[in-house]
Amino acid sequence: MAKNRGKSTAAGVAAMRAIGALEDDPSVRNPDYLAARLLPTGLRLLLAIRPLARMILKQYHRLLPGNYYLHIVRTKHIDAILKERCGQGIRQLVILGAGFDTRAYRFREILKDVKVFEIDHPGTQATKKARAARLPGGTDVSVTYVPVDFNNQQLDVLFESGYSEALPTLFVWEGVCMYITPQAVDETLSFVKRHSGTGSTIVFDYIFRSMVEGKCDYYGARESAAFVAKRGEPYTFGIEEGAIQDFLRSRGFRLLSEFTPLDMEQTYLKTVDGTVRGKVCGYTNVVHAAKE
Repeated sequence: MAKNRGKSTAAGVAAMRAIGALEDDPSVRNPDYLAARLLPTGLRLLLAIRPLARMILKQYHRLLPGNYYLHIVRTKHIDAILKERCGQGIRQLVILGAGFDTRAYRFREILKDVKVFEIDHPGTQATKKARAARLPGGTDVSVTYVPVDFNNQQLDVLFESGYSEALPTLFVWEGVCMYITPQAVDETLSFVKRHSGTGSTIVFDYIFRSMVEGKCDYYGARESAAFVAKRGEPYTFGIEEGAIQDFLRSRGFRLLSEFTPLDMEQTYLKTVDGTVRGKVCGYTNVVHAAKE
């Protein structure tokens, strides 16, 4: 989120969620049924033609093995944590680097008493706001949009938008930290630690440091590293594999859960007959942590 990865990146991720929402098997299907509504009209019409959608997905599998299934399981897992935390009484939801996230709209009933903040680059955010207003009931959903560039600005701007540091808050940081500087990562975690109420937590995904160093050989690693480098957006931050507890503890957090690719496959990609539909890229984990 630190630099603007742009509307094209947000649209690409949303497109994979939209295709995932068309999966025939409900046990595998991506729950983001609104993703397609936020896409550019041309892309949305293309994806509505099943043979073309399959062609696009085939190419995506070739370029980024395991990423399509990552989008499915990551969406499901973060959704599950959001529903759990709402049941435990959070009062604020802060979506960092929101892109075309639809959770404020998909979960508007359970979020009706929760203040929702979406933080992203102003360019991407302007497009999102315009398209979200056209969603069913979109004008009835209360979201506070906060433009921020994580590499150049502090999260303190949240205070200008009605954010309260006294309330229990869930921070969702999806698909972001691998693209920003280590300093920006630490500053974000420091803000969560210092400026959120008792019971606040953060859920985020991270890649292994070996990906940043170009030494990772897990499934999909080489293709992914080559893809982002070619786009001029190489990975800039990773955490040493197996070191997440120490990483969090040194920053004032306690690990609640960590889902590996295998965990995600077994939990979210099993079809109705018990087989696993696909393989998730092997270099990224999803973490849920509470501030100490």
